[in-house]
Amino acid sequence: MSTYSDLREHVLDTLWSQWHELGVAATVPRRHSDDVIDPEPLIAFTAAHADLDPRLRDESIDWVLRYGTYVSKARLKNVLTAWELLDEPLFREYAATVNAHGGAGWPAARVKPLAFRSRGRSLLEDLSRPALLSLRIRAVFGVGARAELIRAFLTHPGSSLTAADLSAETSYGKRNVLNELEPLRFAGVVNSFRAANADRFSLAMADQLAAVVGPLPRRSTAWTQTFGVLHLLLGVVRHGTKRSELQNAVDAVRLLEEGRSRFAAAQMYPPLLPSGPSAWPAFLDWAVGQAKAIARN
Repeated sequence: MSTYSDLREHVLDTLWSQWHELGVAATVPRRHSDDVIDPEPLIAFTAAHADLDPRLRDESIDWVLRYGTYVSKARLKNVLTAWELLDEPLFREYAATVNAHGGAGWPAARVKPLAFRSRGRSLLEDLSRPALLSLRIRAVFGVGARAELIRAFLTHPGSSLTAADLSAETSYGKRNVLNELEPLRFAGVVNSFRAANADRFSLAMADQLAAVVGPLPRRSTAWTQTFGVLHLLLGVVRHGTKRSELQNAVDAVRLLEEGRSRFAAAQMYPPLLPSGPSAWPAFLDWAVGQAKAIARN
């Protein structure tokens, strides 16, 4: 039967791989070189689960202190709010440390910062790799909803998306999305039309924009949704180390039923679990299998 340690290992493989792609010193191979690295959900998840690996926590803080100008505080807050983790003590501690050493102004309440000393080992030599598309777009167009909209359109070529679709994709509010779409439409960068009682938007200058911010990666994982599900899985599996299999089975079934829409948004489709205590090992095997697939990309 799979274990919490197995799940933790695969989650850490994903985190180290992505941070390595961003320039953090790491021994874990880069396994996400052809997928878009999304800074805010990566930072939010790393911070909220800082106890998984304190060294990773410190290396990621080091990166944020050096390259934090490419990170959106508003979007980071939106991601954490969506996960119901804005008040998570581990995140607050992480944010307080970033604030103490870099003056970022992240939401930390009055939590004391960690005892932290920057090693200065994080290094992004350039932003040319496909996985760094989000950072390249931000370097050209600035940090904010407009940059995220361009990333969303480029990674969904040929798609026409509603404001609600784009809000979910970018982790910015619908009103903010509409405010940023209007100048893009006015400039001829985005087309708009009405279909099925909704305004839909598509990219009109895909080739021109791709020439400016390319190369594009082959994959574009919805990392806000994916890390959100990994958070749920870690929580129930970690809690399960202290409970009976029957209690755990009840928790697993409840999670899959109540989180159905979250799993679907992350393109994870849980199996039908057997009845009784045997539901727990079946759930564990599925959860660990999902985490392993994400880590291996």
